[in-house]
Amino acid sequence: MNVAIHRAFRCIAVIALTGPGVLAAQTRVDHRRAVTANASIRVTGSFATIRIVGWDRDTLAITGTVSTGAWIDGNVNEGGAPAPGVKMFLAGATESAAPTAAIEMHVPARARIWAKGSTTAIVVSGVTGGLDLNVVGGSVRVTGNPHELNVESMDGTVTVIGSPDWMRLKSATGDVTVNGGSADAAISSISGTVTVIGGRFERGKFETVTGPLLFGGDPAPTGSLDFNTHSGAIEIYAPKFQGEIDAATMTGTIENGLTSRPAVASRDGRGQEIGISVGSGPRYYIRSFKGKILLKSSFPPKKKL
Repeated sequence: MNVAIHRAFRCIAVIALTGPGVLAAQTRVDHRRAVTANASIRVTGSFATIRIVGWDRDTLAITGTVSTGAWIDGNVNEGGAPAPGVKMFLAGATESAAPTAAIEMHVPARARIWAKGSTTAIVVSGVTGGLDLNVVGGSVRVTGNPHELNVESMDGTVTVIGSPDWMRLKSATGDVTVNGGSADAAISSISGTVTVIGGRFERGKFETVTGPLLFGGDPAPTGSLDFNTHSGAIEIYAPKFQGEIDAATMTGTIENGLTSRPAVASRDGRGQEIGISVGSGPRYYIRSFKGKILLKSSFPPKKKL
C-alpha cells in the first residue's frame, strides 16, 4: 500500500476557508488505542494546540485536525492487548510553516504523559498520574492534581491551578503562576514573573534573576521555603504570620510589614538584613542581590487565571 492510500485510510480530508479566495486544507484525525490504566504516553511535534483530558477509561482517544499532507504516526493504531506505552508524533509537517495542527487527547487519568511542542499551547486537565511538558513558545496550563508535574518553557507562560505532590516549573522569559500548593516544589524564571497564591507548601524553592517574585502561599507548620533573586523584587504575603524569617540583601532594601522590627544595615553597610521569629511555624530563607524584599501582612489582589 503506497503512502497516499495509507493516509487516505487513516484520515478524512476537510477544506476550510481562511480568507477571501484562499483555501487552506486540513485533515481530520480520529484514533483509538486500548492502553493500560497507568500507560506511558509520549507525544511530540509542531502542534499549535495539544489538549489533554484525563478520563476513567483505559483508552487513548485522539481527535483533531492536522495540515493536509501531515499525519499522526506511531503505534496509536495498533490493536491487540492494552498497550503499556504509546509513542506518537506529527509526521509530514513543514517545519518552516507556522504550526496549525490541533489535537485533543483523552487519556486514562492515572497515565504518565510526556508532551513536547514548539510554539504550542498545551492544556491539561483531570490527569492524576505524571506530567512532563515542554514548549519553546506558546503556553502550558495544567488544572488538577497530578502526582508529578514537570514543565519547561523558553518563552511561553506556565499556569498551574491545583496541587501536584511534586512540582518543577521552569521558564526563561515567560511568567509562571501557581494557584495551589505542593509537598515539594521548585519554581524558577529568568526574567518572567513568578506568582504563587493559595495552597499548602511543605518544601519550596522559588527563584528568578530579574523578574519579580510574589508568594502568598500557605506554608505547612514545619515547612521550609527558600526565595532567591538577583535584581527582581521579592514580595512575601503572610497574614497572621507565625514562624521564622531570615532575609538579607547585598545592595537592596527590606521593608518589614509583619512586625514592628525594622531591617538593619548588613555588615558591609551596603545592603540590609532582618531576622524575625514569632511563635512556631515555617521557615523562610530570603536572599536578593540588589532587588527589594517586601514582607506584607495582607494578601495581594486576586489575579485572574
